[in-house]
Amino acid sequence: MGKSRERMACLILGRNLGDIVVQSSFVKRLVVASYAERYLIWTRPQLAFLFKNMQDCTIVCSQFPVGTAKQFTIREALQFLKVLRAIRRQRPSVSLDFVGDLRERWFARIIGSPRHLHIGWSSGHPYSRLIRNPFGPGRPLVTIPTSVQNVYDAYEQFLDALVPRQVDPRQVAPRSHSASASLRGLKIGIHPFASQPSKLWPRENWQQLTRELLSQGASVTAFGAPHERPSLQSMFATFGEAVSFFASSLETFADEVSKLDVIVGLDSFSVHMAHRQGVRSVTINAGTPAALWAVPTGQTLGSSGGCACFPCYNVPQCRQTPYEFACVKSTSPKQVIDAITNLGWRPVAPEA
Repeated sequence: MGKSRERMACLILGRNLGDIVVQSSFVKRLVVASYAERYLIWTRPQLAFLFKNMQDCTIVCSQFPVGTAKQFTIREALQFLKVLRAIRRQRPSVSLDFVGDLRERWFARIIGSPRHLHIGWSSGHPYSRLIRNPFGPGRPLVTIPTSVQNVYDAYEQFLDALVPRQVDPRQVAPRSHSASASLRGLKIGIHPFASQPSKLWPRENWQQLTRELLSQGASVTAFGAPHERPSLQSMFATFGEAVSFFASSLETFADEVSKLDVIVGLDSFSVHMAHRQGVRSVTINAGTPAALWAVPTGQTLGSSGGCACFPCYNVPQCRQTPYEFACVKSTSPKQVIDAITNLGWRPVAPEA
């Protein structure tokens, strides 16, 4: 007899936007595998749209007192408490999280979850440096060894422990692709912003990259949030109408990214959204080990840049030194061009 389905599973998805984008793909596969009869998706309101078409899912939203950009004012704190009470009234039979942090486990206890299943990270794993577990990792469903560095691979192990392995068409039958000697005709997006200054690639590098892309016949669209439009226009003003600008909602961003051949971005949500939409990417990495957040369908560029503090896990120790942000600065525009040329730009099959 097969394992009985959970009555109601509450997914706690409250970290940074990039984390939630990556995790959403695995949540969808969990739903498709019929892990539970019903699901409560507890996430940030900016990314609720990622789950709106998932069957048997109810979405509840709040900001969270975790992650890099907490956005947790008194108003958000009151909404957070309201959502906690609402979930508690639903009496989920199990809760899950993809982080393995003490705080997610506290959230699970407050909502009254009788069981909480979470991922664990072995001592010395790079991801364990990004979370807080002063009293130990608890009792994780699965513990990821240091030999598995990439979060996509780690989430695969977590999903395998929850449900029997499912067929993933993107993995079984990826569309063939080949490198192109020319970038002519390619639709290339660039996303030059991130939540932390230590992740930012120099402005002049973005300009040099754009100049080279245009000279090789590619079309270029610069992406940002609505409040970043003036910065985008200032950064690329010298190119006139040759560069298009897109600064709108995240949901519209997801649709626009799906039309690209390649996106170039920083260690941020944009490259993970591209992967989710079936678009290849080039990531300019900063203060974390490159393998940790490497996108399976893209290339990740970066090195220490000679900084003795690397990797700093996005808590830079190099400020006001000759090596300030040397890791992200170590990637050259030429390296990005070479990566676009060689990664095989034809889009993989989109997930949804």
